[in-house]
Amino acid sequence: MTERTLWDDVEEADQRQALRDRLDREAARRTTFKRLRASGHWLTLLRVARTIPQPFTLNDISVAVWRACPDFFGMKGYPYPDNHKVHYILYGDRGLIAKGLIQRVHQGLFRVPDDLDLDQFTQAQEGADEGEPGR
Repeated sequence: MTERTLWDDVEEADQRQALRDRLDREAARRTTFKRLRASGHWLTLLRVARTIPQPFTLNDISVAVWRACPDFFGMKGYPYPDNHKVHYILYGDRGLIAKGLIQRVHQGLFRVPDDLDLDQFTQAQEGADEGEPGR
């Protein structure tokens, strides 16, 4: 076995710091997703998505929900929509696309399924939230 050098320790410390940084980013991302899901803004996005021409782009839905709720869907300090907030709601393991509430038609194109019963889904979601521990 080779003897460890100071450089081995430095490299190991760099790797540990990179791991800590990655874990911090993941924790911040999970917190953001949780806050967005709990806010009910996903429901606003779904309702607005049903009113715009299908299929739509991320920019289309971003502008439409920004017009419906500019305080939340706007960029802080600017009178423009924030695509990142819409992106967080659409994507991810628990996003609207993964749940089947928004369909990805093609890269960059989305649509609301024709058979989506929003009222039935929100009632089922509320029931599931009440059954979660810690709520």
